[in-house]
Amino acid sequence: MPTLRLDSPHGTGSAGAGGPDPGRASPPRREPFVDGPVFRAGARVLVVAVLLGLWETVSRSGLLDAGAFPSMTATMAELGRQLVSAELWTAIGDTLRGWSAGVAIGVTLAIAVGTLLGLNRFAYLSVIPVVEFVKTVPVIAILPLAIVVWGATTEMKVFLVAFGVFWPLVIQVIYGVRAVDPVVRDTATVLRLRGLRRFSTVTLPSAAPFVATGVRVAAAVGLILTIIAELIGGAEGLGLSILSSVNAGPERLPATYAFILVTGVLGVLVTSAFSWLERRALHWHESQRNATAKGARP
Repeated sequence: MPTLRLDSPHGTGSAGAGGPDPGRASPPRREPFVDGPVFRAGARVLVVAVLLGLWETVSRSGLLDAGAFPSMTATMAELGRQLVSAELWTAIGDTLRGWSAGVAIGVTLAIAVGTLLGLNRFAYLSVIPVVEFVKTVPVIAILPLAIVVWGATTEMKVFLVAFGVFWPLVIQVIYGVRAVDPVVRDTATVLRLRGLRRFSTVTLPSAAPFVATGVRVAAAVGLILTIIAELIGGAEGLGLSILSSVNAGPERLPATYAFILVTGVLGVLVTSAFSWLERRALHWHESQRNATAKGARP
């Protein structure tokens, strides 16, 4: 039998000889330099440097009132002084203590309650309207009540953070527990998996990505609520340091901006830490494997 031969743009070759297929689009090439960690880090540093230079230019050009918008160099000089003082580190410690306690309580309760509601259909249908309603209540609206009950204390701050973290996360956990793939659920039923074994092998792996994402978001939201509780409620921490420097007069504005920068850096560190923990905890999940493979593909 004669051998079937196909013409290709690069000459004549046999089918199945591994020649290029003109009908198949080649995968996009990745630039090793652009996608490398050195280039990404350099680009981020460059963007920060440009923003700092723009800040200095705007403050010194007179476009904004210097009494309300201190220069970048003055702010950085004040930040350097604060970094070697006990005041800043004490404020950071107070903020982190309130944040960690509030997030821990809110996350623990949300996971426990959300799991129970997700596993019980009757409880879910009975309670979900209340959860959806309370979730829409702004946390700042209950701050006066918390101040009346606890005053400007750490307990007030912890309650506010736990309250604000609980409601969005409990809904995330409920949906995660209920989002079991129907094929997996039916297979578990056929195999007669029940109780704790069914929960650990079917429900928990399905809910884990939802819970991990919810905890990461809750950590960032909890830090924001901590600063709000300190700034408005008067609890000890970075928020109170910002408020005190503002009330001290225009000459203390560089300190105000320095404390604001510290809160921003703290937020970046918290988000990065929880993103790293999420990747480590869900290294077995398809989304994390795909992200790792995409980053490692040449």
